Amino acid sequence: MRVTRKDAQTGFEISIHYEVVGQGKEVVVFHHGNGNSIEDWYTLGFVDALKNDFTLVLIDSRGYGKSSKPHDPKEYSLKSRADDTIAVLDQEKIKQAHCFGGSIGAAQCFLLARYYPKYFKSYIFATPYFQLFDETIRAALQQGTVAYVDKLENLLGSKVDNESIRQTLLANDARALWAANSSEWFDYQDYVQYVKSPALIYVGDQEPSVPSLKALAEQLKNLRNQCELQILPDMGHKEAYWRGDIVSDLIRNFVFSIRLVC
Repeated sequence: MRVTRKDAQTGFEISIHYEVVGQGKEVVVFHHGNGNSIEDWYTLGFVDALKNDFTLVLIDSRGYGKSSKPHDPKEYSLKSRADDTIAVLDQEKIKQAHCFGGSIGAAQCFLLARYYPKYFKSYIFATPYFQLFDETIRAALQQGTVAYVDKLENLLGSKVDNESIRQTLLANDARALWAANSSEWFDYQDYVQYVKSPALIYVGDQEPSVPSLKALAEQLKNLRNQCELQILPDMGHKEAYWRGDIVSDLIRNFVFSIRLVC
């Protein structure tokens, strides 16, 4: 499915590809990581694990998957990124949902909390990473997706051993991915104040972000939010993002707990 609209800031037509799976009463909107797409939620087991409990709205962010792929960084403004999700929800006549963001997709939770808080019952920050690609990865993207994947593997210290995920990464439009990571951005600390609904944060215990995410959880609690922090044993960023078979229970239990109090 697609929703096509004129971007309010640039005036250009943008088409966002999405899929709706399941028929559960509670709606969970999925935002993927950098270089990923809708297909990865199937590959990693999230869809099979959750489709019988929830309605899943899976979105290809602009610049990724089957959505429009502008090559100008100005077409990836913060507000437009949030507008894309809301355009999908409005087309599907969904008035409230739970916002899930994996890796840099977790930044989308902050943007939606800032611009469209009334749409969301809760926020799930899944192994969150709040920074765009740095200059070394952007430089690799200018050489194409093969150089980009090589650089990622070099930084990770290991190969992307899931062939389906590897093909997703290689299938990216390198110029669009560069533009999406060269746009305006934000300091997530400035956006914590906007998260006024319950939140779940989960992260692998081997991730260097654990201390800062513990601090984030405390900040959210100090705002009188219900905030749950789950630290997953023996996992780094890749494992925490990829192991849908494990983290699906965290997602299910959290959303059901929100359902009981909302």
